[in-house]
Amino acid sequence: MFIAGETLSLLAALALVYSTFTNKKQEMMKWQALNAVFLGFSDWFLGAHSAVVTNVLTFVRNILSAKGKLSKSLTLVICALMIVVGSLFNNRGWLGVLPIVASVQFTLCVYSLKSAQHMRIALIVNLMLWAIIDFLIQAYPMFVADIVIAIVTFVNVLRFRDERGNKKRKKATK
Repeated sequence: MFIAGETLSLLAALALVYSTFTNKKQEMMKWQALNAVFLGFSDWFLGAHSAVVTNVLTFVRNILSAKGKLSKSLTLVICALMIVVGSLFNNRGWLGVLPIVASVQFTLCVYSLKSAQHMRIALIVNLMLWAIIDFLIQAYPMFVADIVIAIVTFVNVLRFRDERGNKKRKKATK
């Protein structure tokens, strides 16, 4: 079971890192939906049941966002479900609350942030929360991946900022 959890967390990491290279929020959300599927199964094998529940809801949120159908009401319902159902399935005490907090944080960002660039910044914050969780549940490949992906995402924040700045400078000089 442990090997299966670790393998799936690695696949989740690959889907998440790929999402940071996309330039459109909708495309990011599709790859992050796949990430949630892999993580949900990984967390199941690793015994983190509240994380499984929050990853199922994360998958739904990401698909709705990718399709442009994530409304304020759906966002609030998803957040409420993450808190209530995640708490019911919490088998790890305070540690089981962390995936709920991380998922609610990112759900609010997915709804309120419109640009891929702002999503990258929110993702860095979220990855730091998940790094703590993954370390504590011994999902070490995902823990390392969280740190690496946060660094890659930060580099992409700088890269996309520079690309946008270069385009603005070129238009201004014409």
